[in-house]
Amino acid sequence: MTKKPDFGDISETKKMVKDDFVDLRLYVADETPRCLTAYENIRKICDEYAGRKYRITVIDLLKHPEIARRDEITAIPTLIRMPRKQGSRKIIGMLTDTKKVLEGIDLPKKTIYLDQGKIRKINPAH
Repeated sequence: MTKKPDFGDISETKKMVKDDFVDLRLYVADETPRCLTAYENIRKICDEYAGRKYRITVIDLLKHPEIARRDEITAIPTLIRMPRKQGSRKIIGMLTDTKKVLEGIDLPKKTIYLDQGKIRKINPAH
């Protein structure tokens, strides 16, 4: 069983590795089942596709409502990749569609491919 995240404050998980990492923000509202599922799903996706070079900042909007207004968050859970770029997408929901999440957080295309509807990781060294 995996450790449940602490949604009590803005928290950061995993290691930040110099400039070579995926920096994500997950906006939640308390420890609802949907928010916990979204956290677990993005953690699993990052473990597999980001090579542990990622950071997930969990922001509880019940404790920090000013951040929801500032970042224009209208639904929870919502995931965004930082820094925000023009045209970057917000991913809303429990993050169950791995392909949609990978495209939304813009992981390099060379790390994934679609094989008969299933996402598979390829070794970029080959």
